[in-house]
Amino acid sequence: MINLMQFKNFGYLLTDLSENQLNPIKEEINYIKNNSLKAISFNKNLVGNLEHEYELIESKDYINSLLIPYINEYEKYYNYIKNINILNRDLELKIEKLWVNFQKKYEFNPLHIHAGVFSFVIWIDIPYNIKDEMENKSSKNSLDNIPGHFQFVAINSMGELIKENIPADKTYNGKLCIFPSKMNHCVYPFYTSDEYRITVSGNFKFEI
Repeated sequence: MINLMQFKNFGYLLTDLSENQLNPIKEEINYIKNNSLKAISFNKNLVGNLEHEYELIESKDYINSLLIPYINEYEKYYNYIKNINILNRDLELKIEKLWVNFQKKYEFNPLHIHAGVFSFVIWIDIPYNIKDEMENKSSKNSLDNIPGHFQFVAINSMGELIKENIPADKTYNGKLCIFPSKMNHCVYPFYTSDEYRITVSGNFKFEI
């Protein structure tokens, strides 16, 4: 008998949120977009090479309640919290930091990790098509043609870097991605639209 075994690793959760689920979040985003001078800048807390990043406050409790069931689904499959093995009692997970990114053409988020236990991104409004991005003259002849992509980077069992490319374009509007906060990830610049790429992100930590 031949058994092919795979090394254990953690992945990410990807799902769709309905328009009804997104509406309370979009209300605060639209307010910030129209009243940016009144919004709280979050740039100094983030590594993004973006001009416009703002803290979300009004929708924080709502998003917390909305996402906890999805984190529980992640846990059912990966047992990530159990594998961390640093707690001697159960603690509640709650969002500590929450923000919205208004990413412009040519801006980017370099490779980084987050604080906390779980992090997430909600793609609110992506203004481009990946096919168009990949046909851009600066990318189309590259061996690594990934403009506009969201990317995870990890190390495999051979000690080599591996990349998981997510082609987050217009078709990803309304999608949610949850992943362990220490998972390396980045966002590549886009070139084919003058509109904002709007995303919401945050970190869950244990409430002590």
